[in-house]
Amino acid sequence: MPRNKAAVSIRDVAAAAGVSVATVSRVLSPASADIVVREETRDRVVRAINELGYRPNDLARALLQQRTSTIGLVLPDISNPYYPPLVRGVEDAASQLGYRVVLCNTDRDPAKTAAYLDTLVKARVDGVIVAGGNLSELPGHPRVFETYRTKLVMVGRHGLAHPSVRVDNTAATEDATAHLIGLGHRGIAFLGGPEGSSTAQDRLLGHRRAMAAAALPTAERVAGFDEHGGYDAARSLLTGTPPTALLCANDRMAFGAYAALADAGLAVPADVSVVGFDDVPMASYVRPTLTTVAVPTYELGRAAMRLLQDALDGSAATEPVLLPTRLVHRASCARLA
Repeated sequence: MPRNKAAVSIRDVAAAAGVSVATVSRVLSPASADIVVREETRDRVVRAINELGYRPNDLARALLQQRTSTIGLVLPDISNPYYPPLVRGVEDAASQLGYRVVLCNTDRDPAKTAAYLDTLVKARVDGVIVAGGNLSELPGHPRVFETYRTKLVMVGRHGLAHPSVRVDNTAATEDATAHLIGLGHRGIAFLGGPEGSSTAQDRLLGHRRAMAAAALPTAERVAGFDEHGGYDAARSLLTGTPPTALLCANDRMAFGAYAALADAGLAVPADVSVVGFDDVPMASYVRPTLTTVAVPTYELGRAAMRLLQDALDGSAATEPVLLPTRLVHRASCARLA
């Protein structure tokens, strides 16, 4: 009867090859390369490994070496098209540095986030990158990282003593609002994201600053960071006199707003101008194409991985790394007649 490969141990390999466990370890461990193992002995060990289907215990090896060459990447919503380029940026940089990436999707659920962080830390991953979400809401987190060797890097603004990479969401939204004001719009409404999101808060702050500087009142709605949230928020603004422009906290909300405006018989941009945020790929394929703030998501991912490597090397950044945004002008905005 064939042996259960999952149960094969290093002792089984040693017995099959007729050598000691220490000799098998020397064959398997690169750190033992300076210890000479005769070629004939090495060949017997390799044959035994292949015949038995032995797989080394990565966790045990990691505990000995005090590293796993694995990192965790924690995201709030992998279905959001904002995140795949960021994931790719992290993965590309991690692969070049010799790390594997474990992806965790939290659905913005604090309990799920806490459970993932506990799992990653207990698995002794070398580091964790958290993109989005608010760790300060989690009891005991991220203090758990102070107990272990695992390093933490954040993507986005946070009030924690850990390295981070981000964009200036406040300044970018202030510029986007100023663009609409410059087109003659005075009735500008803001469709904001969840109240617990620092990104949503920063983008709302930028809008308020621009409107206050122009002495203009603002209408605001809070909704989910998705098409459904954008649709409902936009519809709630159309019960009376509609705004002449909508500034949306992300592109998915803008796509939902497009649908709400169409259902109300309003055209973009003839009746209402629309600006999004993030510049996801679909922004250039919807009609009219969406004016939006472009965020360098791929570069954010690569920068986060570089910061994590620096932290692992003992040279963590003390100041946040800021990457630039830009307003992409497309067809969804028009000058107010």
